[in-house]
Amino acid sequence: MGQSRRRAVLIGAVLAVACAAAAPVQAATPRAGTHHFGTWIQTGWNIDGQPLACPIDLQLPPPAPSISCSANTYLTLTRNGRYASNMPSFRNQSDKGAYDVALLAGGKRDVIVFDDDGDEDAPRAYRVHVKQATANVPATLTIFMAVSMPGGAKSMVKMIFARKAS
Repeated sequence: MGQSRRRAVLIGAVLAVACAAAAPVQAATPRAGTHHFGTWIQTGWNIDGQPLACPIDLQLPPPAPSISCSANTYLTLTRNGRYASNMPSFRNQSDKGAYDVALLAGGKRDVIVFDDDGDEDAPRAYRVHVKQATANVPATLTIFMAVSMPGGAKSMVKMIFARKAS
């Protein structure tokens, strides 16, 4: 097994148990969630600065989830706090659920928390950033987390999305 494959296996294993909501959060505000609404199509992953474009299917040993996406991998965020997705990262038993966008104490970074409609209560939290569209660049949504690796190293895992064209 190559070094990059081993690193991907470790990242996947940590993703399976990671929860990034360690800091206290304030109530969601219109500023926190305004630009998140809509349907987003996943365009790729970025692991420690290494881009992985969709489609990709990097199967990892259980219990780690696979790092995968296809041409139709999507995440829809509605104004009423509901989401739908075909991504394993955002669901446990259901492809729909509730989400909330909150600001960390101090208002420096947004956090998005997903809790699917399954029987188990298993919320997952990630940092989130929306880059607004400009004349030359479309809007992007990045959902990411810093993951602790064996030996104390940190790894940054990002899911990259583009707003679905109307």
